[in-house]
Amino acid sequence: MDGATKQISEYIRKKGFNLSEISRKTGVPYMALYDSLSNDKRDRDLRVDEFLALCKHLEIDPMEFYPADKVG
Repeated sequence: MDGATKQISEYIRKKGFNLSEISRKTGVPYMALYDSLSNDKRDRDLRVDEFLALCKHLEIDPMEFYPADKVG
């Protein structure tokens, strides 16, 4: 799992968001969210459009999940 996927996964778990609800509101398929964010047996990174849809729904800047050591 890449850094951004792992970080947004932790954020969603910490805040207690429901993946089914997020799926309905973002249009991102539930299984894509589950496999990327919750399924420890599957190492699936979020696709860019999925990641951005999540950030928009969560009303959070995508750069919040960008590793600080990579900022120019």
